[in-house]
Amino acid sequence: MATFLLTLFMGIIPRILAADKLNGVGSTGLYWDCCKPSCSWSQKGPFSTHPVQACNKDDSPLNDLTAGSACGQGGTSYVCNNQQPWAVNDTFSYGFVSAYIVGATEYDWCCSCYEISFLNGGIQGKRMIVQASNTGYDDPTRDIFGVGAPSAPDYASACLNRYNGAGDGFLGENGTVLTTRDECNDLPMPLQAGCFWRFDWFNDARKPNMTFARVKCPKVLTDITGCIRDDEQTFNTTSGTKGNSLAESGSMSLLAISLFFAVWTLCFTL
Repeated sequence: MATFLLTLFMGIIPRILAADKLNGVGSTGLYWDCCKPSCSWSQKGPFSTHPVQACNKDDSPLNDLTAGSACGQGGTSYVCNNQQPWAVNDTFSYGFVSAYIVGATEYDWCCSCYEISFLNGGIQGKRMIVQASNTGYDDPTRDIFGVGAPSAPDYASACLNRYNGAGDGFLGENGTVLTTRDECNDLPMPLQAGCFWRFDWFNDARKPNMTFARVKCPKVLTDITGCIRDDEQTFNTTSGTKGNSLAESGSMSLLAISLFFAVWTLCFTL
């Protein structure tokens, strides 16, 4: 009982601090590790509906929310392949990220959405609306959003297991980083679209900086993850107004040209 009370008390403080962390400046990266997203555990956020959808090895939705991750736990749960990034036009994309916001906890960011605007790296001026489906701890001193696009997996063994050893150039034990667009063709077919996005829209940028502001999640993202925070209906922000307009118009464009959505995930064990 004492341990529970201590954990609860310590958890209140960062959630109060998080109210000031809806907007900020941070950096981004790319990753894809095939692991179950951290926000796929039901206790990782205030969502009474459903945490982030995870999938079986064959990419079918997994109904067992307690299934262990294929990374580090020897479980059967992987990230769903439809959680990869996609472009709506030359300057706007949708996607999913592993988030880390200083002064907050994953209970604050899991399944929340953000409008991010890139500041450098050759993609300045481009923007995304993303949903936080995972948690990343690359640098706990900075705000970081990791975009889940095929690059170099942190847990190559899970990807090798999922695809039966295919795609060694990207999924090899040494975590080989793709360097050219043509190498995307060597990946397993389900990962190729996200890889092409990395070169075609993201311009293979290396950890560009960005500004971020929380916005109300667009349906095109929550339809993929199945996750809607309990505070979504009461969430208000002025900075997200423009982002919400983009989300709505982008959704119509997306449906019109039959593109797919994408998510990115970092393995995070209990």
